[in-house]
Amino acid sequence: MNMKLKKLLNDIQKTEDKIAELQEHLKRQNTLRQQMEDIEIVKSFRSMKLDSRSLLVLLDGIQKGTVTIQMDEDGGITVEDAKAPQKKENNTEVHRPPVGQMTEREVLDDEE
Repeated sequence: MNMKLKKLLNDIQKTEDKIAELQEHLKRQNTLRQQMEDIEIVKSFRSMKLDSRSLLVLLDGIQKGTVTIQMDEDGGITVEDAKAPQKKENNTEVHRPPVGQMTEREVLDDEE
């Protein structure tokens, strides 16, 4: 067999092996990223200091799409019930009070 062809085939095999190794590494990194994001989400909800019932109501509302979460410029988070707004006596809309609210962003021990 031609030496150049043999060298090229070996190079192709090495490249394919490296690609497979990098794809596996990328898959592990994406899994790790997902786990770390999940941990941050849990920390955020825990920092809201809601009782168990309020937390379940909030999570249920988020899953159903009836709750909105907004972040203000100070880093505070406001959670509002997006169901039909209540009506005042003069038929003007009044939004329900927030389900949970963080006035200041809490700094977590392991944040940098």
